[in-house]
Amino acid sequence: MRLGIIGPAETDAATLEQAAKLLICDFEVDTVIYLGEDDALREFIAAHESEDSGQTIEQRVAEVAAIGSADDIEEVLRKLRGARYLGKLRVAPPSPRRAMEMLDDRIVLIVRNKSTIGEEDVINSNVVVYGDANALMFKRFGHRCFFSPGPLDLGHVGLLDDRSEAGGVVLKAIDLTGEVSWSEPIQGRGAKVMVAP
Repeated sequence: MRLGIIGPAETDAATLEQAAKLLICDFEVDTVIYLGEDDALREFIAAHESEDSGQTIEQRVAEVAAIGSADDIEEVLRKLRGARYLGKLRVAPPSPRRAMEMLDDRIVLIVRNKSTIGEEDVINSNVVVYGDANALMFKRFGHRCFFSPGPLDLGHVGLLDDRSEAGGVVLKAIDLTGEVSWSEPIQGRGAKVMVAP
């Protein structure tokens, strides 16, 4: 599984779309987690929601292919891209709620606000992802780590990848041009029970 992470974009829906396209199209993530709920998200969703015209997208594609203009074709392609983006986009729950994801045997805790994280959350997680940092941030404490891509206007997204060439789960910070800024392996939970011979 590949899990993309995007920090809050505030009012910049164009950059949010650029980040979603990068993660979904170029890095082929399975899911994108957006760490905010703001004007950029609302505008992004509104731009990509399909109107209910009674036609499926397949029917509209067939119609446009037969009699549509270049503008009609561009509009249908935009809607297809948007449906793909919205199909993979998830929004982190509002505080104090949390979301959990599993990658291999690693538990990823996702919150919007770091202050809502409790001791039990940290004990039971390998990676804690949060959205309210002021900058790109990665800190490791033993086999646990904390990560935030920071606000999107600083130009980074995150990628948790359990299909990496190195094996295991890898956390990457990626700039909006697609360059990997850094990459860190994430340790597994390890054996829970040791049996002596």
